[in-house]
Amino acid sequence: MAQHLTSTSILQAWEAGVGRRPLDRGLALLWAAGVSGDLAALPLAERDRGLLLLRAATFGRDLEAQAVCPDCGEVLGLALDAEALARALPEMAEEIVGVGDDEIWLRPLTSRDLAAVVTVPNADLPAALRARATGGECIPPTLVAEIDARLEAREAEGELTTRLSCTACSAVWTEVLDVVALVWAEVEATALRLFGEVAELAAAFGWAERDILALSAVRRQTYLRIARGG
Repeated sequence: MAQHLTSTSILQAWEAGVGRRPLDRGLALLWAAGVSGDLAALPLAERDRGLLLLRAATFGRDLEAQAVCPDCGEVLGLALDAEALARALPEMAEEIVGVGDDEIWLRPLTSRDLAAVVTVPNADLPAALRARATGGECIPPTLVAEIDARLEAREAEGELTTRLSCTACSAVWTEVLDVVALVWAEVEATALRLFGEVAELAAAFGWAERDILALSAVRRQTYLRIARGG
């Protein structure tokens, strides 16, 4: 997944994802970058790895984020490395879960699985995820607890966490990084800026959106300075 987002595909990603669930936004970003295949079938860790590499290829590997102290509300700035975070995510593959003579194949959860259980009540969620991860196979009662434990462990393995310490009150806590939210926020901010630049240059020179977006960032900024009388 070495693709990157162009100015045009940033606007396409934003248009496809705005007003949608975070789950859909992650897939919209990969789709707009031209990542092929059944994106909804990607294991969640692979999806997040693709998003982080996409972010690094588009905006650079230095990633800034914020966290809020749960004790005093202080806002902390985080300096992260998108490529390093991508490398930290594990490869997820099918595996056999067994107890005694009973065993069953367990596959990684995907975006499609999460979409399928989004309306399932919390009390029924373990059973729903269990059924999705085993392909609807009849599960021996002896394996239920083992499967649930493995699904929980896999979820933890696929999460990126960082240990933080508040500079204001010295509180210490662990923060889970929401990869989709981080990448989407940056794409959305860039898309809104691009919309403004297109509107300004179109008004000044009468150019079409496609021609403005085809300009390099340097040329676009130069024309913006001219339009502003600079």
